[in-house]
Amino acid sequence: QEEFFHTFNTLANFNKQIVMTSDRHPSELKTLEDRLRSRFQGGLVADIQPPELETREAILQMWAHEREIYLPEDVIRVVAERAPNNVRELEGVFNQLVAQAQYSKNPVSLPAAEHTLDMYDRPRERVSLDHIIRVTANNMGFEPQDLIGKRRTARINKARQIAMYLAREMTEYSLPQIGEAFGGRSHTTVLHGANKIAEELESDRVLESKIEKLRTDISRRRR
Repeated sequence: QEEFFHTFNTLANFNKQIVMTSDRHPSELKTLEDRLRSRFQGGLVADIQPPELETREAILQMWAHEREIYLPEDVIRVVAERAPNNVRELEGVFNQLVAQAQYSKNPVSLPAAEHTLDMYDRPRERVSLDHIIRVTANNMGFEPQDLIGKRRTARINKARQIAMYLAREMTEYSLPQIGEAFGGRSHTTVLHGANKIAEELESDRVLESKIEKLRTDISRRRR
């Protein structure tokens, strides 16, 4: 916090715009030092709510257009209605539907959408980080220790980043909690790894199919 305090002041002194996000009001961030909390409260505090139904439908239509995937109106409606918590969860459902359609070579249907949503409706807290690490490691030919240890071969790094991505998508654990499960890695390492996989998923259909299989295996053998 000391380092961040001085960084914040330096940017503010140069009249730089600083944008920060949090899941609660600055006054409720009890672990922050008072001097940081007061600076956060001195700015414009905006309460950002999850997107409304019409906005979620528009987001799905935009993604479908970008990926050149046809989504029937009834599919868009049911996905928008049943995956309302946040855009990240909405994107996870969308990516899973696209992967299933490409893998089966069938168009996205309402039954397929409802099946995918049924998995998301289950309590996500039931998925442990150890379970995600174990299933990912086993599916990719490694031991769980390889993903939480210090080995850094290209294949292990990729498997580790995939597991981090799935941990963010399928659980409500914080970045520091996920990092701790991966051998005490930092939250920035987790964020970088998950974001890297998310970027690759935009164009790598093989990776998309692999992650779809992992999601299914993790949900099927949920602990």
